[in-house]
Amino acid sequence: MIAEKIILRTHPLFEIEFRKDGFNVVDNSKFNTNRFYHFDLISEIEAKIKSTNFFISAINFILFAGPKYHYYDRQQLKFKYEKEEVVIFIESCDFETLLQISEKIKSRISNLNTQY
Repeated sequence: MIAEKIILRTHPLFEIEFRKDGFNVVDNSKFNTNRFYHFDLISEIEAKIKSTNFFISAINFILFAGPKYHYYDRQQLKFKYEKEEVVIFIESCDFETLLQISEKIKSRISNLNTQY
């Protein structure tokens, strides 16, 4: 099977390469996210869009008497892998592409579950 690469960003490079049994994340802006993930060990995947963190923003408002900073949760790909929760922050990338990646992973996981 030929690997399929989806490039989310070119500078610095951020790509996800789909292989038969999993996918590889390459993010040259970070060192801790470069890893291979097996489809059969993934569950509960979701893509999260950048959104306001109302809890942190409210605490900031109360403690510092005004809206000095507006806090955001970053865009992310979040899933359970074995017994840990993995969060890959997706910065400076198109959210629609992130959704496509999430759906592709869900599809591969679903196909694995129907084979057993």
